[in-house]
Amino acid sequence: MYLSGLIRDKKLSQIKIKITGLSEDSREVKRGYIFFLKNISSKAKEYVSEATKNGAILIIHDKDIVFDIKEYCGSCKTYSVKNVERTMALLSKKYFGVKTKNFKIYGVTGTNGKSSVTNYIAQLQNLNKKKCALIGTLGNGIYPNLKYSTHTTPNIIKVNEQISNFQKKKVKNLSLEVSSHGLKQNRILGIEFDTTIFTNLSQDHLDYHKNMKNYFIEKLKLFSEYRSRKNVICIDDSYGKKILKTLANKNSVNTVSIKNANADFYANKIKFSKNGVNFFLNSKYGKKNIQAKAYGIFSIINIITAIAALTNNKKDFNLYSNYASKLKSVNGRMNNYIKKNYPQVFVDYAHTPDSIKKVLKSIRLHFPKKEIITVFGCGGDRDKTKRKIMGKTVSNYSNQIIITNDNPRKEDPNLIVKDIISGISIKANYQIILNRKKAIQTALKKNNKDKIVLIFGKGHENYQIFSDKKRAFNDNNEVKKILNLKK
Repeated sequence: MYLSGLIRDKKLSQIKIKITGLSEDSREVKRGYIFFLKNISSKAKEYVSEATKNGAILIIHDKDIVFDIKEYCGSCKTYSVKNVERTMALLSKKYFGVKTKNFKIYGVTGTNGKSSVTNYIAQLQNLNKKKCALIGTLGNGIYPNLKYSTHTTPNIIKVNEQISNFQKKKVKNLSLEVSSHGLKQNRILGIEFDTTIFTNLSQDHLDYHKNMKNYFIEKLKLFSEYRSRKNVICIDDSYGKKILKTLANKNSVNTVSIKNANADFYANKIKFSKNGVNFFLNSKYGKKNIQAKAYGIFSIINIITAIAALTNNKKDFNLYSNYASKLKSVNGRMNNYIKKNYPQVFVDYAHTPDSIKKVLKSIRLHFPKKEIITVFGCGGDRDKTKRKIMGKTVSNYSNQIIITNDNPRKEDPNLIVKDIISGISIKANYQIILNRKKAIQTALKKNNKDKIVLIFGKGHENYQIFSDKKRAFNDNNEVKKILNLKK
């Protein structure tokens, strides 16, 4: 594509310039790229020089830039705009030829449940013989073929590039995880949603957002600053109720609940068993009895939220409610392993106080007579305030605890453990095994065969981070090796 097709400006259109790509990262720039200078920190000059050396043909920057950019970009052309991020969103949509007509995007935000809800939406569409793409924590691609991604929500250039690729493959649906970081950093600017979805909000990422008020403000942006045809809001926590109050058009809202019988999609008569959950889903379109091979109250909420997102009439309700029994567990979310003479094992990504509490309480409902062994740790260089709370929660609901490494990063693992132990009851039965592999092996010994083992924190992740290095590791794979199960 030529620059004149992207930007209508006499100064730029005088010369025939072919654009070969777009980037906001100077390290990724190649010959013929447009580089968007978003960062105007002390390193901005360095980024400009690097982008130019890598072959940038045009640098788009804020008109209020505080230094003479031409000193650092040589012969590379420059172009000033009022808002670099909005320009990046507009130009990337043009460059990749993204079409908004007949393409439905389901945006899911919340502390917990994003990956499960986006995955369930894709699964339900798939069961209905419709292709559905997915972008999120578990990877990007057309379900079920997902490729690993470094960010839950990529930047808008990469999002638009992927949407374009999906559309070329005749995909008309996209299930998109929207993180608070993504919202704060405007990574999805310019996206038009069919449906925006809120799951819940609880303590997480406070190392970044500083407090819950700021965290909520970022989540709220999905509903206050982005267009959507429909909103699906879980009203079982106070933040869901707050979002509901802010929405001007209540007719476009579908509320979801397991507590409030007045919700548009309300689950009741819930039964928990060793095989999963059984409940009734009530809506204005009718009532359905649903049996699913899923564990936990949160799984019920995630399932009915996905159904609510896809339901627009009675036919949809009946269709997707019937498909619910065929839903498979999501990678790293309550993955269940059973083998004779071994404890029953669950691997889950839960890494916040609220998510861990919900899993532990739910397992008690499924297996009221069994003892629980919990294997967990906390990430380094992240919110330290949640460690004590997680320690307290685990000691309140577990019979045995094994504290191990999560992703210590640059922190001393012993100091992380110390923070966790500060919340653990004096009477609690716990031990420290920092080697995660050995911790899992210890929990899965045959003398624990009548117990339940919960392994928290890593879920789908296939690595551990020590300092700046990633070491290959996956909880699910370790469990399969010990139990001698096929991968």
